[in-house]
Amino acid sequence: MIKENILKELDIVKADIEKDKEYISKLNRTKDKVKYLRFVKGYTQEDAAALIPISTRHLQRIEKELRKT
Repeated sequence: MIKENILKELDIVKADIEKDKEYISKLNRTKDKVKYLRFVKGYTQEDAAALIPISTRHLQRIEKELRKT
């Protein structure tokens, strides 16, 4: 029973990642992609950078810039 629940959760997470990839592909600006993945969806810096795709350092610079505004 527990194993089934874990597998079900993994499927949901995988589906969400695919939906997030699809959504960010429609966004033009990298800043908007960072905002969505980091602040709306709660991805880690590493995971968000991999999805966009940009380096983690670039993502950190964008976040620093966003905090100033």
